[in-house]
Amino acid sequence: MANKKWKRFDALTEKCYSNIAGAETDGGCWQQAFELLKEIIREERQKTPGAMSQLELVDEETDYEYCVQEWVEECLDEMDMRGEQKTLLKMCDELLDMFGWPDYSGSDIRFRKASALGALGQKKEAADFCRKWIRREPENIVAATAGVYAFIGTGEYEAAEELAERFIFDRTQCTDETDIMFTAASELYAVMGKTEEKEQIDAAIAKYEEEVDRFFDEFEFDETDDWDETDDEDDMDDEDDFLDGLPF
Repeated sequence: MANKKWKRFDALTEKCYSNIAGAETDGGCWQQAFELLKEIIREERQKTPGAMSQLELVDEETDYEYCVQEWVEECLDEMDMRGEQKTLLKMCDELLDMFGWPDYSGSDIRFRKASALGALGQKKEAADFCRKWIRREPENIVAATAGVYAFIGTGEYEAAEELAERFIFDRTQCTDETDIMFTAASELYAVMGKTEEKEQIDAAIAKYEEEVDRFFDEFEFDETDDWDETDDEDDMDDEDDFLDGLPF
């Protein structure tokens, strides 16, 4: 039964990806696949208690045949892009309940949950959720960033600024690790009317984005740079000269 359902799940996820590409018009495949995934996990645990206890283990225990973790991320992205915040919130809650989440591993889903709560006008609930998360993972920049947005929503600007400053040591240096907090801080300083601080943050973000663009431009150049056949010929000539000099 489970194997048949995995095949059904595989077929549904194919429809989902076709939906992204525009070849499949029925967008209901996403929720159908999500519900089927929940059903499969329940059945697997009935057969083997403790099976697939973490989301990342689902792929491991199915020999990476169905790319479940990647599909879940795509599914949440799709709900977010459609603006289906109620569905997104429900999915986040069910995923958080369905699997175990070691520290930091569920950061993306918790961030989405906090954002969905805010988008649905449940601002106090979003702030309370973030407070609990931050207490549990005080060094998690994703939790703190979610908290900044949530506290902006509740008007707790000082609490939001304290969080931002905990992770932004230098307003002129935005990095891969801190760019999400810099983006949140830009919004925070805008609503607080702190023009100078916002300008510093925005300048750092712009500099960081330029560096990222430059890196990818250079990477693409390296990937497409044609090799010169004469270089290979020269290398072969050098190798022949070396071989000629050997005593055999």
